[in-house]
Amino acid sequence: MKWWMMAAAEWTLAHMPGGPHIHARLREQSGELAKLEHSSRFDNALWFVKTARRWCGELSGLRVVEIGTGWVPALPLALLLSGARVETYDVQRLTNWELVRRTLQVLRKRAAEFAAAAEFPLEMFLKRLDVAESASDFESACTALCGRYAAPSDTLNLPLEDGHADLVVSNLVLQCIPVDVLRDVLTESRRVLRPDGFAIHRARMTDEYARRDPNRNHLEYLKYSESDWNRWFCHRLKYQNRLRASQFVSLFDELGFASRWNGRSVDGESLRFVEQLSLAEEFAGLDSKDLATINLELVLQLPGPASVERAARESAPSVKAGGEVHVSAG
Repeated sequence: MKWWMMAAAEWTLAHMPGGPHIHARLREQSGELAKLEHSSRFDNALWFVKTARRWCGELSGLRVVEIGTGWVPALPLALLLSGARVETYDVQRLTNWELVRRTLQVLRKRAAEFAAAAEFPLEMFLKRLDVAESASDFESACTALCGRYAAPSDTLNLPLEDGHADLVVSNLVLQCIPVDVLRDVLTESRRVLRPDGFAIHRARMTDEYARRDPNRNHLEYLKYSESDWNRWFCHRLKYQNRLRASQFVSLFDELGFASRWNGRSVDGESLRFVEQLSLAEEFAGLDSKDLATINLELVLQLPGPASVERAARESAPSVKAGGEVHVSAG
């Protein structure tokens, strides 16, 4: 499908009565939601489980707050099944019990893989899976596993005490939050994170309208001015802030998070493309490699007594820089 046809269709649905309901049904009949077992959300969730285990230690009893549950709750369910106490919040309710049930089916097929990543007993993982599958809805499934799902929820004012969480996570969410709101959302996530606690985030920085159109580069959206992009391509069904990797990193630095690891995927084909693209004014001063970074993974820590003491002991810098991986377009 031509990218502009998809953009026009979603813009129309976003501005018509009942449009969001129609949009949801179409998503479930085609694309990622129709072939859930092949969704990349499960590999993403596995990466989060491995990364959380590495940096946070034992997952059993770990207090986790997720920003942005989304359509496929593979991440919160994978952590819950591994013994973590997960509270997941979303500004709007996207998932439903049928999608949750299908998500649990995929997690059952990959149970050994997830249990090994969490270093959690497979037998216990499967018992917790049985508990989740016996529930009648996502809320009760989370509650039975000592978690919580709240949507719609105000992520600018989470119902949590200061320092409540050991870990804050988000998967492919940060790029979907308006720039003028993102700082406040991350400030709130900082408030609920305990000193020495960790934050793990993944962001994808490509034009979602270009995915099904091979004739459109997924960074071509950087040519539009901010006003034109927001006017024609951002609405209640879809929003992309187009921030680049360096801008996300700078924002976390300004909020006082310490970087422990970061990984960036630079698309070689798009690197050549952006060097010839007529960029919008707001991107003109950025390095072409930064512009062509299409995926960003961050492990951050909120400084506290333990992390300060650790930094003082180490002769080398505490930041562990992740390498950049060149990947093909697609």
